[in-house]
Amino acid sequence: MELFDKNGCLTDEGLQALQAGGLDELGRLETAEHLSYCDKCMDRYTALLTADALETPPHSAHKAVMAAIWVRLMQNTWGRAAVAGVAAVLAFTMWRSGTIDQLLNFRQELHTWTPETSQSQTEEALQLGKPMEDDRPSAQPEILGKPMDDDKPKQQASLAKALNDLLFGAGGPAAEKYKNSPLADQTK
Repeated sequence: MELFDKNGCLTDEGLQALQAGGLDELGRLETAEHLSYCDKCMDRYTALLTADALETPPHSAHKAVMAAIWVRLMQNTWGRAAVAGVAAVLAFTMWRSGTIDQLLNFRQELHTWTPETSQSQTEEALQLGKPMEDDRPSAQPEILGKPMDDDKPKQQASLAKALNDLLFGAGGPAAEKYKNSPLADQTK
């Protein structure tokens, strides 16, 4: 039995043998590989498989599907109508009780509490790109770029001393060694 024809596609006998399970392992592997890339043979094989496998259902599913669609439609419609009705009742109640007037009056009072800004948008646009003027003193050109000396102890040195004291005690052998180290000079 020839599995492939001269064009390299599966023969009808090969497809029927594959369907019937009459191929050895090598034949099944070769046909599986060929079917993975040949759409023409895959279409022929699926047509061969589904030709006798399809049956008519014992009863129509049309009524069940339409009933499910109708239920969903009614749930959506009645749900939206219920939300709209509740919103309308709430709005009418707020209008009749005067709550809307109270909210509007409160909004007007809130505007009187907050200060109005005096700058317009054109003034703000003119200030873009300009340095801000504040109460800080300007930097002196002679000290720019020079490191600053401050009297505060360095964080790193005090941390090293605290760890040393914690591990070896304040009067331990490492304390004497620490007193002579450059880190001790930084903390003073």
